[in-house]
Amino acid sequence: MDFVMLGHSGVGKTTYVSLMYAAMRDGIKGFGLRARASVDHDTLTAAAEDVLAGRRPQHPGERSVFEFALHYRGRAVLPLRWHEYRELSGPAGRRLRRRALTADGFVLFAEAPRLLDDTAYRAELRRAADCLRQALTERGRQLTPLVLAFTKCDLVPRAHVPGIARTTLLDDLTAPFTELVEAVAATEHLRGAVALVSCGREPVNITIPVLWSLHHAIAGRGLALQTVIAPARRLTPATGPTAEYARLCPLFEPAERLAGLLTHVPSF
Repeated sequence: MDFVMLGHSGVGKTTYVSLMYAAMRDGIKGFGLRARASVDHDTLTAAAEDVLAGRRPQHPGERSVFEFALHYRGRAVLPLRWHEYRELSGPAGRRLRRRALTADGFVLFAEAPRLLDDTAYRAELRRAADCLRQALTERGRQLTPLVLAFTKCDLVPRAHVPGIARTTLLDDLTAPFTELVEAVAATEHLRGAVALVSCGREPVNITIPVLWSLHHAIAGRGLALQTVIAPARRLTPATGPTAEYARLCPLFEPAERLAGLLTHVPSF
Protein backbone atom coordinates (compact mmCIF):
# COMPACT_ATOMS: atom_id res chain seq x y z
CA MET A 1 0.00 0.00 0.00
CA ASP A 2 1.17 3.52 -0.77
CA PHE A 3 0.39 6.64 1.25
CA VAL A 4 1.38 10.15 0.17
CA MET A 5 2.63 12.80 2.62
CA LEU A 6 2.55 16.33 1.25
CA GLY A 7 4.02 19.32 3.09
CA HIS A 8 6.82 21.89 2.99
CA SER A 9 10.24 21.31 4.55
CA GLY A 10 10.22 21.94 8.28
CA VAL A 11 6.54 21.13 8.79
CA GLY A 12 7.46 18.05 10.83
CA LYS A 13 6.81 15.13 8.47
CA THR A 14 9.94 13.16 9.38
CA THR A 15 9.47 13.76 13.10
CA TYR A 16 5.88 12.63 12.70
CA VAL A 17 6.94 9.42 10.92
CA SER A 18 9.45 8.67 13.69
CA LEU A 19 6.87 9.06 16.47
CA MET A 20 4.19 7.25 14.45
CA TYR A 21 6.58 4.35 13.91
CA ALA A 22 7.35 4.19 17.63
CA ALA A 23 3.64 4.19 18.45
CA MET A 24 2.85 1.46 15.92
CA ARG A 25 5.77 -0.91 16.58
CA ASP A 26 3.98 -2.83 19.32
CA GLY A 27 0.66 -2.83 17.49
CA ILE A 28 -2.70 -1.10 17.89
CA LYS A 29 -5.75 -3.34 17.59
CA GLY A 30 -3.40 -5.93 16.12
CA PHE A 31 -1.96 -3.62 13.43
CA GLY A 32 1.72 -2.71 13.57
CA LEU A 33 4.57 -1.45 11.42
CA ARG A 34 8.11 -2.68 10.99
CA ALA A 35 10.79 -0.97 8.92
CA ARG A 36 11.89 -3.08 5.97
CA ALA A 37 15.56 -2.21 6.61
CA SER A 38 17.18 -2.59 10.03
CA VAL A 39 19.03 0.71 9.59
CA ASP A 40 15.69 2.51 9.14
CA HIS A 41 14.31 0.80 12.25
CA ASP A 42 17.30 1.98 14.27
CA THR A 43 17.21 5.51 12.85
CA LEU A 44 13.49 6.06 13.36
CA THR A 45 13.58 4.53 16.84
CA ALA A 46 16.51 6.72 17.89
CA ALA A 47 14.81 9.84 16.48
CA ALA A 48 11.60 9.06 18.39
CA GLU A 49 13.54 8.48 21.61
CA ASP A 50 15.30 11.82 21.17
CA VAL A 51 12.00 13.66 20.70
CA LEU A 52 10.40 11.99 23.71
CA ALA A 53 13.45 12.89 25.81
CA GLY A 54 13.31 16.53 24.73
CA ARG A 55 16.39 16.31 22.52
CA ARG A 56 16.72 17.46 18.93
CA PRO A 57 16.42 14.31 16.80
CA GLN A 58 19.11 13.26 14.36
CA HIS A 59 17.03 12.65 11.26
CA PRO A 60 18.40 10.91 8.19
CA GLY A 61 19.05 12.89 5.03
CA GLU A 62 16.23 13.80 2.70
CA ARG A 63 14.00 10.82 2.04
CA SER A 64 11.44 10.35 -0.69
CA VAL A 65 9.92 7.17 0.75
CA PHE A 66 9.80 5.26 4.04
CA GLU A 67 9.53 1.50 3.49
CA PHE A 68 7.55 -0.50 6.08
CA ALA A 69 5.86 -3.85 6.38
CA LEU A 70 2.31 -3.79 7.71
CA HIS A 71 1.87 -6.46 10.38
CA TYR A 72 -1.30 -7.91 11.80
CA ARG A 73 -1.02 -9.88 15.02
CA GLY A 74 2.72 -10.11 14.57
CA ARG A 75 2.65 -11.40 11.00
CA ALA A 76 3.79 -9.35 8.00
CA VAL A 77 0.88 -9.02 5.59
CA LEU A 78 1.63 -6.19 3.14
CA PRO A 79 4.36 -3.73 2.17
CA LEU A 80 3.44 -0.18 3.20
CA ARG A 81 5.22 2.88 1.86
CA TRP A 82 4.98 6.51 2.99
CA HIS A 83 6.01 8.75 0.08
CA GLU A 84 7.13 12.26 0.96
CA TYR A 85 6.59 15.25 -1.34
CA ARG A 86 7.62 18.84 -0.63
CA GLU A 87 7.18 20.54 -4.00
CA LEU A 88 4.15 21.06 -6.22
CA SER A 89 5.98 22.33 -9.30
CA GLY A 90 8.67 20.99 -11.59
CA PRO A 91 9.72 17.32 -11.67
CA ALA A 92 8.62 16.71 -8.07
CA GLY A 93 5.15 18.02 -8.85
CA ARG A 94 4.88 15.76 -11.88
CA ARG A 95 5.94 12.75 -9.79
CA LEU A 96 3.33 13.68 -7.19
CA ARG A 97 0.57 13.82 -9.78
CA ARG A 98 1.55 10.41 -11.14
CA ARG A 99 1.71 8.91 -7.63
CA ALA A 100 -1.64 10.44 -6.74
CA LEU A 101 -3.36 8.38 -9.43
CA THR A 102 -2.61 5.11 -7.62
CA ALA A 103 -1.96 6.05 -3.97
CA ASP A 104 -4.11 4.42 -1.29
CA GLY A 105 -4.31 7.49 0.95
CA PHE A 106 -3.09 11.05 1.48
CA VAL A 107 -1.87 13.13 4.43
CA LEU A 108 -1.52 16.87 3.85
CA PHE A 109 0.64 18.53 6.52
CA ALA A 110 0.42 22.17 7.58
CA GLU A 111 2.21 24.01 10.39
CA ALA A 112 -0.51 25.37 12.68
CA PRO A 113 1.24 28.42 14.26
CA ARG A 114 2.56 29.62 10.89
CA LEU A 115 -0.80 29.10 9.19
CA LEU A 116 -2.49 31.38 11.74
CA ASP A 117 0.00 34.21 11.32
CA ASP A 118 1.43 34.06 7.79
CA THR A 119 -0.76 35.22 4.89
CA ALA A 120 1.73 34.05 2.23
CA TYR A 121 1.87 30.60 3.82
CA ARG A 122 -1.93 30.34 3.79
CA ALA A 123 -1.86 31.14 0.06
CA GLU A 124 0.76 28.41 -0.44
CA LEU A 125 -1.46 25.93 1.39
CA ARG A 126 -4.43 26.87 -0.80
CA ARG A 127 -2.33 26.02 -3.85
CA ALA A 128 -1.34 22.69 -2.34
CA ALA A 129 -4.95 21.92 -1.51
CA ASP A 130 -6.05 22.80 -5.04
CA CYS A 131 -3.35 20.55 -6.50
CA LEU A 132 -4.47 17.67 -4.31
CA ARG A 133 -8.15 18.31 -5.07
CA GLN A 134 -7.42 18.11 -8.79
CA ALA A 135 -5.43 14.91 -8.33
CA LEU A 136 -8.27 13.30 -6.40
CA THR A 137 -10.73 14.08 -9.21
CA GLU A 138 -8.47 12.34 -11.73
CA ARG A 139 -7.92 9.06 -9.87
CA GLY A 140 -11.28 7.34 -10.27
CA ARG A 141 -13.68 6.21 -7.57
CA GLN A 142 -11.56 4.04 -5.28
CA LEU A 143 -12.42 4.52 -1.59
CA THR A 144 -9.63 6.86 -0.47
CA PRO A 145 -8.73 8.45 2.90
CA LEU A 146 -7.39 11.98 3.28
CA VAL A 147 -6.07 13.53 6.51
CA LEU A 148 -5.34 17.20 7.10
CA ALA A 149 -2.59 17.01 9.74
CA PHE A 150 -1.87 20.29 11.54
CA THR A 151 1.51 20.04 13.24
CA LYS A 152 3.08 21.95 16.15
CA CYS A 153 -0.33 22.52 17.70
CA ASP A 154 1.32 22.67 21.11
CA LEU A 155 2.99 25.90 19.95
CA VAL A 156 -0.27 27.68 19.10
CA PRO A 157 -0.50 30.59 21.57
CA ARG A 158 -3.09 29.99 24.24
CA ALA A 159 -4.19 33.56 23.66
CA HIS A 160 -5.09 32.84 20.04
CA VAL A 161 -8.38 34.61 19.37
CA PRO A 162 -10.56 33.25 16.57
CA GLY A 163 -11.84 35.60 13.91
CA ILE A 164 -14.58 38.19 14.18
CA ALA A 165 -17.21 35.68 13.04
CA ARG A 166 -16.65 33.68 16.26
CA THR A 167 -14.82 30.94 14.44
CA THR A 168 -13.09 28.18 16.35
CA LEU A 169 -9.42 27.29 16.12
CA LEU A 170 -10.41 24.35 13.91
CA ASP A 171 -12.27 26.73 11.58
CA ASP A 172 -9.24 28.99 11.29
CA LEU A 173 -6.87 26.10 10.59
CA THR A 174 -9.06 24.54 7.91
CA ALA A 175 -9.93 27.86 6.19
CA PRO A 176 -7.24 27.51 3.46
CA PHE A 177 -8.65 24.07 2.64
CA THR A 178 -12.32 25.03 2.32
CA GLU A 179 -12.69 24.02 -1.33
CA LEU A 180 -10.86 20.74 -0.76
CA VAL A 181 -12.97 19.91 2.30
CA GLU A 182 -16.20 20.72 0.45
CA ALA A 183 -15.16 18.61 -2.55
CA VAL A 184 -14.30 15.60 -0.36
CA ALA A 185 -17.48 15.95 1.69
CA ALA A 186 -19.55 15.94 -1.50
CA THR A 187 -17.83 12.84 -2.87
CA GLU A 188 -19.06 9.45 -1.71
CA HIS A 189 -15.78 7.56 -2.11
CA LEU A 190 -13.50 10.06 -0.31
CA ARG A 191 -13.14 10.07 3.50
CA GLY A 192 -11.57 13.14 5.12
CA ALA A 193 -10.36 13.75 8.67
CA VAL A 194 -8.55 16.44 10.66
CA ALA A 195 -5.73 15.71 13.12
CA LEU A 196 -4.37 18.38 15.49
CA VAL A 197 -0.91 16.95 16.05
CA SER A 198 1.84 17.69 18.54
CA CYS A 199 5.19 15.98 17.98
CA GLY A 200 7.00 16.81 21.21
CA ARG A 201 7.81 15.18 24.54
CA GLU A 202 4.10 14.54 25.02
CA PRO A 203 2.84 13.57 21.54
CA VAL A 204 -0.81 14.19 20.74
CA ASN A 205 -2.92 12.52 18.01
CA ILE A 206 0.11 10.85 16.43
CA THR A 207 -1.78 7.72 15.41
CA ILE A 208 -4.83 9.41 13.88
CA PRO A 209 -3.38 9.82 10.35
CA VAL A 210 -2.12 6.24 10.11
CA LEU A 211 -5.18 4.61 11.70
CA TRP A 212 -7.60 6.67 9.60
CA SER A 213 -5.62 5.78 6.49
CA LEU A 214 -5.55 2.05 7.29
CA HIS A 215 -9.23 1.98 8.28
CA HIS A 216 -10.38 3.22 4.88
CA ALA A 217 -7.50 2.25 2.57
CA ILE A 218 -7.66 -1.47 3.30
CA ALA A 219 -11.32 -1.56 2.31
CA GLY A 220 -10.63 0.71 -0.67
CA ARG A 221 -7.84 -1.49 -1.96
CA GLY A 222 -9.98 -4.60 -1.53
CA LEU A 223 -12.91 -3.11 -3.43
CA ALA A 224 -10.59 -1.96 -6.22
CA LEU A 225 -9.07 -5.43 -6.53
CA GLN A 226 -12.54 -6.98 -6.77
CA THR A 227 -13.15 -5.07 -9.98
CA VAL A 228 -10.13 -6.64 -11.71
CA ILE A 229 -10.43 -10.22 -10.46
CA ALA A 230 -12.81 -12.69 -12.05
CA PRO A 231 -15.41 -13.65 -9.36
CA ALA A 232 -14.62 -17.36 -9.60
CA ARG A 233 -10.91 -16.72 -8.90
CA ARG A 234 -11.06 -14.14 -6.11
CA LEU A 235 -9.93 -16.54 -3.42
CA THR A 236 -7.78 -18.80 -5.59
CA PRO A 237 -4.10 -18.74 -4.53
CA ALA A 238 -2.19 -17.05 -7.33
CA THR A 239 0.06 -14.13 -8.05
CA GLY A 240 -0.84 -10.50 -8.71
CA PRO A 241 -4.24 -9.05 -7.74
CA THR A 242 -5.71 -12.43 -6.71
CA ALA A 243 -2.89 -13.08 -4.24
CA GLU A 244 -3.09 -9.55 -2.84
CA TYR A 245 -6.85 -9.84 -2.38
CA ALA A 246 -6.35 -13.11 -0.51
CA ARG A 247 -3.87 -11.40 1.83
CA LEU A 248 -6.25 -8.49 2.39
CA CYS A 249 -9.35 -10.56 3.16
CA PRO A 250 -8.43 -11.33 6.79
CA LEU A 251 -7.81 -7.61 7.37
CA PHE A 252 -11.20 -6.26 6.31
CA GLU A 253 -12.98 -6.86 9.61
CA PRO A 254 -10.02 -5.79 11.83
CA ALA A 255 -9.62 -2.60 9.79
CA GLU A 256 -13.32 -1.85 10.23
CA ARG A 257 -12.91 -2.19 14.00
CA LEU A 258 -10.38 0.65 13.96
CA ALA A 259 -13.40 2.94 13.66
CA GLY A 260 -13.86 2.57 17.41
CA LEU A 261 -10.62 4.49 17.96
CA LEU A 262 -11.63 7.29 15.60
CA THR A 263 -15.07 8.35 16.81
CA HIS A 264 -13.69 11.60 18.25
CA VAL A 265 -11.89 12.62 15.08
CA PRO A 266 -13.35 15.60 13.15
CA SER A 267 -14.26 14.29 9.72
CA PHE A 268 -15.66 15.54 6.43
